[in-house]
Amino acid sequence: MAQKKIEIKRIANSSARQLTFSKRRRGLFKKARELSILCEADVALLVFSSNGKLYEYSSSSSMKEMLNKYMDKCILYPNTIQNDGQRTLEV
Repeated sequence: MAQKKIEIKRIANSSARQLTFSKRRRGLFKKARELSILCEADVALLVFSSNGKLYEYSSSSSMKEMLNKYMDKCILYPNTIQNDGQRTLEV
């Protein structure tokens, strides 16, 4: 049985919005973990809630090390942004 498709728009009810945020955040972190395991990829994920609380995931090393690795790549390869806004960095 297929799930009902939902319209992607802001949830007006604050308690429902918080519940959805928590569930989707957990799902996103689960997918990040699966990607790191299945593909042996270094994955870092930062999420800020609407009230500014930070949630982070880093697959193999500390978040600080992952961010330093990212910043080093940005300095070495500054023109790596594609048309869709995504950044592609190759080692």
